[in-house]
Amino acid sequence: MKFYYLLLSLLLLPATSFGQYVFEGQVDPGDWNGQAYLSEIEDYRKLNGVFNEQLIQWVSLDSLGIFRFKGNKLSDKNKLYRIHVDRCASYEQDLNHFTGNCEHSKAMIIIANNKDSITLPQRFDNEIFCEAISTNEATLALLKVDSIMEAMKYESVGLRSQTALDNLLDDWTARLHEFGKDQDPLVGLYIYARLTDRSTIFYDHYVKRLQQTPFYADLASRLEAAYGDSKIAKQYIREHEVESSLIAQESSPDRSTEYLIAGLVLFLIGCGFYYLKIRNSSIKITLTPQEEKVFQLIQENKTNKEIAGELFISHSTVKSHVNNIYRKLGVTSRDEIKSLKIK
Repeated sequence: MKFYYLLLSLLLLPATSFGQYVFEGQVDPGDWNGQAYLSEIEDYRKLNGVFNEQLIQWVSLDSLGIFRFKGNKLSDKNKLYRIHVDRCASYEQDLNHFTGNCEHSKAMIIIANNKDSITLPQRFDNEIFCEAISTNEATLALLKVDSIMEAMKYESVGLRSQTALDNLLDDWTARLHEFGKDQDPLVGLYIYARLTDRSTIFYDHYVKRLQQTPFYADLASRLEAAYGDSKIAKQYIREHEVESSLIAQESSPDRSTEYLIAGLVLFLIGCGFYYLKIRNSSIKITLTPQEEKVFQLIQENKTNKEIAGELFISHSTVKSHVNNIYRKLGVTSRDEIKSLKIK
């Protein structure tokens, strides 16, 4: 069987050299309905569905279950395509292809251009579309990505703690990033689409680590350089910019409490200044003329003995005036008196 496919690939080589693609494979005709479908993926969020707007070719299976897509209408640049077969009855196909929901189907995502040949060897039912013979290395890279993710799933079975799961995901996503950074940018885009599927455990981990890995920002630059005019590259660049911005905002510290405390401090300081202003403005009203003189002399840094000599009063009388000033102004020391101003 492998010799047959190798011979077939060699026979197809002249055709592909002149700008004709050939994608073919074989399935059990007893398990699948009579057609196979080829879709062009322009929205990487629709990798796993069957969508009418993406279908570009469908062919009938022959009696051995062999199908073949060929022509010369594909892009000369690499693009993402999807080959799939399903078990839907003919009357169900239009509905399933319209809603994108085709439960009983098998598919393979490929990267190809107008000159490529791809052969999908026949395997048992649950193993079809798991291997490819391709003139495009990027398709083989996609299969490697799938195998890495399958291995990661099996290794995660039995993990009980979130920390253990995070560590596992760190290790395996690092492997995917390391592998994808040297491949066609569409392989990196495929990795991104798989890791950001919101229905899986990968998405939460992606959000946690987005700002810690350069892979996704580098991918945007690589896609811009290689496929900048394509819808799928523009979709990624736009989505990455928006998602990075939102995650950065969510991860920034909440300073509302700090602002509230700072505002309260400023308010209290303002109240203190207002209180001092009111208190200072009432000095003339609350102090007697003799007490005002004592007040002024204290502010001139005079001692009680010096005040008594200057005002020709006894030392005990000075003390009495000082105590009255303390009580009326609500102060407890000469330093506080010195800080006040009388108008």
